[in-house]
Amino acid sequence: MLRTRMALASGLGLALFAITLSSGTASAHRGYRPAVYHGYYPLYHTHWAMGLHLAGATTSHKIDRDGVALGGAGGHLRYRGTRWGSEFAVDFMGNEFLEGGVSRLTVPIQGSVLFYVIPRGMFNLFILAGMHGVFNQVKWDLPNLHTDQLLLQVGGHVGVGAELNLGYHFAVTGDLRFFGRLRNDQGPDGSYYEDVDTASIVPKESAGAQLNLGVSWRF
Repeated sequence: MLRTRMALASGLGLALFAITLSSGTASAHRGYRPAVYHGYYPLYHTHWAMGLHLAGATTSHKIDRDGVALGGAGGHLRYRGTRWGSEFAVDFMGNEFLEGGVSRLTVPIQGSVLFYVIPRGMFNLFILAGMHGVFNQVKWDLPNLHTDQLLLQVGGHVGVGAELNLGYHFAVTGDLRFFGRLRNDQGPDGSYYEDVDTASIVPKESAGAQLNLGVSWRF
């Protein structure tokens, strides 16, 4: 009889120990919250990005009934937080007009603020706004005129862009920017076009759009 009671007591003790152990293990599992990766691609703990892009622009100005279109390439440097970012960009674009008698090289230097409307995932959408200065080198090589001119423009721009994140550091980026510009006529090259603006390769006032498509490397 005594042995039976001792066996029952031992079994009951082992059962209580097993229940306590399993309960503690379950509590430990309930208290553990594993880190979940939500696919927040854009930062990767790297806030800087630099890249190259192809650039094309068209303006409202016309030369001899032909629209002004410029093409070339450029580079950009961006800094990004969660939603806000900034960009510094330089482009080199050019074209020839009047059957090659006039050539124009345009160098916009732009500073922009970026706001990411869609900041998460592989596809990021942003809007941008900023100011820029533009250096224009115009070469005239006509039978009655041979000269070089340097004309400065200042203006602002707004636009929309997107980034497609393809890896830890790499992204494809593109944007469309609408701009308005004023020519600075303080210098001799600018004052040359006073009262003859219809013949100007770089007009007094202009508006247009610029399309960029390129790649970025985060670091």
